[in-house]
Amino acid sequence: MIKRIKIWTIILHSMIIIGAGHGIGILGIMDIACIPQIIENGIQNNNFGDFGDNLILVGLISLIAKIVLIISLFMKKEPNKNIAGLIGLFILWVSFYVLVSGNWNYDSLYELAFWTGLPFLICSIVLFVLFFKNFDRIEKLNENGIENNEKASL
Repeated sequence: MIKRIKIWTIILHSMIIIGAGHGIGILGIMDIACIPQIIENGIQNNNFGDFGDNLILVGLISLIAKIVLIISLFMKKEPNKNIAGLIGLFILWVSFYVLVSGNWNYDSLYELAFWTGLPFLICSIVLFVLFFKNFDRIEKLNENGIENNEKASL
């Protein structure tokens, strides 16, 4: 269940619509397009710029988060898998915040990104809840395992 929600979270984050240049695109393209741009120009962040000024930074943050989430899909140990998944999820939330935090009165592109990002937010909140339910389940299994080991040793 968590694996499916992780995949859906990655897909929905990649499908957030962004305004770029004289058109629109999806955030998944920016994840890939940011790599050559960063190699050529480095990371440039302009907190007071317009929507397009932060797209490369958002693409980089988003790419890192998605890589962490994908790695967590292939990890074997459950606690490590959950921790890596939570780290990836928090980084995705940071990229979404950087994407939509701007002057909404000045530019409607922030609104477009926010409204098309709502499915991602809902899915990521569900994933967050499932992570903590899974942490509780692992903790209970560990407690039962310790109690059973103590009884066996007596």
